[in-house]
Amino acid sequence: MNTLIATYCVVTPMFLGGADPLREAELRVSSFKGALRFWWRALRWGEVKDVAELRQREAELFGSSETGQSRILLRMDSAQRSSLHMDKPWARNSWEQYTGYGLREKEKGERCFISAGKEWTITLNLKRCDSAQSAQVLAALKLLGLVGGLGSRSRKGWGSMVLSKLDGADWRCPSDGASWSSTVESLFQSPLPKDASLTAFTQDARWNAGPIQTSAAGAQKWIGENYQKLVKNTMPKSDRAQFGLPRKFGGGTKPQMERRASPLFLHVHDCGNGKALPVALWLPSNFLPDATQIPGNGTSARRFVETLSSTPTAPIP
Repeated sequence: MNTLIATYCVVTPMFLGGADPLREAELRVSSFKGALRFWWRALRWGEVKDVAELRQREAELFGSSETGQSRILLRMDSAQRSSLHMDKPWARNSWEQYTGYGLREKEKGERCFISAGKEWTITLNLKRCDSAQSAQVLAALKLLGLVGGLGSRSRKGWGSMVLSKLDGADWRCPSDGASWSSTVESLFQSPLPKDASLTAFTQDARWNAGPIQTSAAGAQKWIGENYQKLVKNTMPKSDRAQFGLPRKFGGGTKPQMERRASPLFLHVHDCGNGKALPVALWLPSNFLPDATQIPGNGTSARRFVETLSSTPTAPIP
């Protein structure tokens, strides 16, 4: 497995900033490599004793100023660019406005995006990797195409992408919820670690797919509407911090302005047959350095993922 050629397809609009995100969205190797490293870390946590060891292994594989060149050589034929803007405004208080907060602002302008359906290919040269490292990169490649995305609000379902083709290794894109779930599970080692101090697969992780939809746009709408209702129905309002910070709660509740990315990942998986799955992944870890416990113990988000497959096709009332 010296060379892998991965073809990805953009599933939902990807707001990936270039030099000027108001004029052009741009997908480059550096953006992809950053996402690949993230999912590599999420899979490898159980094999190390602490964050320092994980960082050392990551630097040895992906390169750093201390360890030198990456053992993985990545190549795209050319950067993917787009100057597209949304053709109509999002309705006030809609799921688009809620999950895409900050992407379209009157004061700052509307950001460009790469449209759904755009395919691109990246070649990975693994000749300098040992067999274990090659297998780890392959697992991260697959996971990125199952639950990941690129660009702003990728954890809210925007910028989802799917691994549609893989030359150099066995791969079959899941075509339904059961195969999607089992494929995700096949990528990490068992037993999973008990907990984590960073975003990673642990015993508390949850993943699930909702009812299959007739299009990727329909699947994004389904998961977006249900997520919006989930957050608004989470009480007390301070527990909504479990979905990420900063957050203004309203109703006299004190805002929390510290920064913390959401442990709940929303994603749209293209099944390759014209249909798509709304999926969610819960990866809890230490919430903040000075407040490690997740607000509300993450109960709302965890239940949301656990019951996703039994949720009716119509939005949650």
